[in-house]
Amino acid sequence: MTTLTDAQVRALPKVELHVHVEGAVKPATIADLARRNGVDLGVADLAELYHYRDLTDFLRVFDLVCRSLRTADDLHRVTFEALAIAAAAGVRRREMFFSPTFLMRHGVAFDEIWRGIAAGVRDAEAEHDIACRMILDVHKPAGPGAALELIELAAGCDRDLLIGIGGDAGETGIDLLAFAPAFEHARRLGFRTTMHLGEEGPASDIATGVHVLGLDRIDHGATLIDDPQLLAEVVDRQIALTVCPTSNVSIGIVESIAAHPVQRFIDAGVLVTVNSDNAEMFRVDVADELCALRDAFGWDAEQLRATCLAGVDAAWLDDLERRELRAAFERDIASIIDAGDGRDGDIGLA
Repeated sequence: MTTLTDAQVRALPKVELHVHVEGAVKPATIADLARRNGVDLGVADLAELYHYRDLTDFLRVFDLVCRSLRTADDLHRVTFEALAIAAAAGVRRREMFFSPTFLMRHGVAFDEIWRGIAAGVRDAEAEHDIACRMILDVHKPAGPGAALELIELAAGCDRDLLIGIGGDAGETGIDLLAFAPAFEHARRLGFRTTMHLGEEGPASDIATGVHVLGLDRIDHGATLIDDPQLLAEVVDRQIALTVCPTSNVSIGIVESIAAHPVQRFIDAGVLVTVNSDNAEMFRVDVADELCALRDAFGWDAEQLRATCLAGVDAAWLDDLERRELRAAFERDIASIIDAGDGRDGDIGLA
């Protein structure tokens, strides 16, 4: 059994499918933008702010962070920075959420948000060689009417860049069935769909997402472990879960990384991808997540390889793009693992 070092894990090529641009930039950047835009964060050091009792408390802080983003230049800056951080963690492709409701309710126009994000993606791809596509998260507590309005706005964006519709924020008290027309409309417009489910909500919410909303992926999905029949269906249909272990620990969904059901999902045959969620707000990147899982579950090089390739399989790519990306990943992963076995000397990657 080959064990990979932290440096080797960081060098592995990765796809990341569950991360929010607003929560994935450095605390110093948010502090600077807050000062420029006259936002009182209530603390002198953002490290004091980035502690959460539960999901509700996290969303309160997330909203405060979003208040600091006011212009297209602000959105360009945070998008570019988030992708630069990801590239340093070995991410080759990211499908990244943005949550316009949090900004629009503080007076930022949708066009301003999208213009900044699109420019940040293009510049990061040119400078850091990272491909990124965006997913617009509707705000579930705002209801299905607001979701439809956002989906209509999304339809007018660059559809090569904006490829999916998701759903963020809390699950408690949400009528998921009411979102069926909105998500059906999104599919008719050609969007792929996903939603945050099974984070704090029960497995029955995931069942609604699968059977009624017709979701292509499930974000978090931790409570899927409570419904063996639904779990078997998710395995059979290869509906991907985008798990975020550190996030789940940080807001009290699970007690520790070792208590997370990710290993049981993998053992059952679920298509599992590993992600950082709100990377900087949880003080991790996706390489850190993989190292934590390696340490908690004894993952060897082969399991890490399989997890990286699962990201390729779960990504929203056409068949040719998937084959090409998978071939590149397999080649580069083999090179890193062989170097770790001492066959090729120092890996020379960081």
